[in-house]
Amino acid sequence: MFNCELKKIVSLCLVLFCSCLVIGVKSAFAQVIKEIEVAGNKTITSREIIAVMEVRKGDEFNEDSLNEDIRNIYNLGFFEEVSLEVEPCKKGIKVIFKVEEKTLIKRIDFKGNKKFSNKKLQKEINLKEKESFDRKKMEEDAEKITVLYKDKGYADVKVESFTTTQEKEGLVILTFFITEGNRIIIKGINLSGVKEFPVKKILKKMKTKRKKVYKEELLNTDLKELELFYRQKGYIEVEILESRINYNPERTEMYIEIPINEGHQFKVEEITFSGNTVFEGEFLKKKFGVFSGKIFDEKKYQKGIMNIQSVYAEKGYIRMEANPQKELDRERKLVNINFEIIERGRVYIDRVYLEGNTITKEYVIRRELLIKEGDPFNVGLIRRTQEKIYNLGFFEDVKVDVEQTDVLDKADLVLSLVEKKTGLASVGAGYSSQDGVLGTMQVSQTNLLGRGQKVTLLWEFGEKKQNYEIGFFEPWLFGTRSSFGCNVFDTVRIKDYVYTEGDLEKTDRYKEGRRGGDLRVGRRLSDKYSTSLTYAYEEVEIYDTDSEYMQSQEGIDTTSSITEYFARDSRDNIFDASKGSKNSISVEVAGGILGGNNNFTKGLFSSSWFFPTFWRFVLGFHGEFGRVEEFGSSDEVPIYERFYVGGAESVRGYDYRGQIGPSEGGKYMTVFNVEYKFPIVMERGRTILQGAIFADVGGAWLTKDAIDLKIGSKDGQMKSGVGAGIRFKTPVFPIRLDWGYGLNHKDSVVPSNRHQWYFTIGQVF
Repeated sequence: MFNCELKKIVSLCLVLFCSCLVIGVKSAFAQVIKEIEVAGNKTITSREIIAVMEVRKGDEFNEDSLNEDIRNIYNLGFFEEVSLEVEPCKKGIKVIFKVEEKTLIKRIDFKGNKKFSNKKLQKEINLKEKESFDRKKMEEDAEKITVLYKDKGYADVKVESFTTTQEKEGLVILTFFITEGNRIIIKGINLSGVKEFPVKKILKKMKTKRKKVYKEELLNTDLKELELFYRQKGYIEVEILESRINYNPERTEMYIEIPINEGHQFKVEEITFSGNTVFEGEFLKKKFGVFSGKIFDEKKYQKGIMNIQSVYAEKGYIRMEANPQKELDRERKLVNINFEIIERGRVYIDRVYLEGNTITKEYVIRRELLIKEGDPFNVGLIRRTQEKIYNLGFFEDVKVDVEQTDVLDKADLVLSLVEKKTGLASVGAGYSSQDGVLGTMQVSQTNLLGRGQKVTLLWEFGEKKQNYEIGFFEPWLFGTRSSFGCNVFDTVRIKDYVYTEGDLEKTDRYKEGRRGGDLRVGRRLSDKYSTSLTYAYEEVEIYDTDSEYMQSQEGIDTTSSITEYFARDSRDNIFDASKGSKNSISVEVAGGILGGNNNFTKGLFSSSWFFPTFWRFVLGFHGEFGRVEEFGSSDEVPIYERFYVGGAESVRGYDYRGQIGPSEGGKYMTVFNVEYKFPIVMERGRTILQGAIFADVGGAWLTKDAIDLKIGSKDGQMKSGVGAGIRFKTPVFPIRLDWGYGLNHKDSVVPSNRHQWYFTIGQVF
């Protein structure tokens, strides 16, 4: 009994003691910082170090804040180690930041350099004065200087690096000693063993040329290209032996000898497959693309292997192996290709993970997925899903990774997303080739609250245009594949009416006011097909006219119309397509039972195709055809509903109106464009500045009988233009600057008016 009571008393005392200890510790750490000191610094002043710290005298002791300051000091990049000590002082505590400085570079010297200046060499290397010394970087910089000299033909150059340390100051002097040697030029290239091709043809395949400087990396690349050339021509056993280099006594000239053992040219005899159960052998042969009786082509052979792997991957067999074996019959000069297919099992998607979407709601992304959890892996659908998510316009990059799970036939799909700016609030000025200088006040968001909705508030004001516009678009109405959009607008434009009087081309102006809005509903029928129905109502007023013809058009008309639109879009990137196509047709009916005093039908067909050529060079084709006709009580199609060809969106090199087709507009129209785009500046694997060369042709006519598809300068004939331009991708929209030259202007048009500059937003097609 007594022992139990004693144990309770002892336990209580221990609890009280621990509580007092904790309170005491907390009290100690709650003390005020009275002094801050930096120790160990030699070249970096204490003031510079304290400037990056958040803790100040008078603050309460906080371990997290002090640890953050240690990181801030370390991030300056001048210190090997940073540590903290705490000492008691009068009415508080003192914190001491102890630092160990890195060795800094006092000076960088270059010795022996004559070909390149010190300034040029300094730009070439990474190490800089007053920065931390790094021996590995010093070695890398010596190699960079060596490469610089060798690229200019100094094949014998030697670069040595040394350091001199000043212990008291804690500084180092870095010196590069350069022995340049002579500049060596290639005097001759000898290809020995070449029998089946002209030597000149082989030499043309090489970038290493006579009378040029020798570059080892370039020669190695040339030798690989020569080997590929031979293998594409059926010389499977070709050998490009080690090249030999000889110098003249002065070591100013070199002779390169490249021994080549060509071997025999082989034809394909038979292609067989074993182990395949998913696909028939005949099907795989067609996909392989290398056929019996043809000369063996290494490039087609490698592409064929990838094709076979691709068709399996689209069925979910992402772990399959296609192991081809080549059996050579040297006497008959034939090759048999035998594929051993190891199919393994089908792999299914276990989980789909999204990473990086901090603003965009997860359901906005998941509704674009063409594959679901539990589906077999389909590389084609995954690739298309990647394109669809990027085409939302909310992301700078979309990457796909596959992660293996504990179950052999299941894997996770990870989509790594990099979001971009989707909102715009701006007040500024711009320039349009059609509307001149424009002031703008705009608020737009293409991913409202991360839900994928688009809203736009716009006010444009300038010499030739006043515009107010409000718009909203919901791409997934009530969570379905249907869409809804609406717009309200009030626009006044000053437009040019260009006409010919005698041999002179004259221009008058008039004002066109449009006020109205539209409602549209759409439906995605599949991944590629979509349709929409739009009802639009607007009042159009023509006033302040100059010409006699336009005075007859003055007044206010109302247009009430319904437009049916159908499209097939397989482009990989709707903002800058490199492959695929977009084909669309629309039919608009205005008037009749819909009301309004304009009665017409308008049909438009558009087709755009994109083909990758090499690297990121893309060839694009576009064709457009239109027809508009009046009906019912309307005698004519209004001038503002007719077709006008010319300008930035159709045939460049001509005015927007008057130089192609009738001055009062046409009822029939056709336009063709060819454009070849290529990258100029790239960032993170995507093109942000690209160039383009183009050719356009088009025409407009009032009647069927007037249609003339010949290209020429006569009235009624189609007109053509050529030119070049640049496209700059901004986070919100692409900007385009084109220069076009018209090839079929009338003789009366002065030379200065035969070419045009166009500054616009968006792609041509």
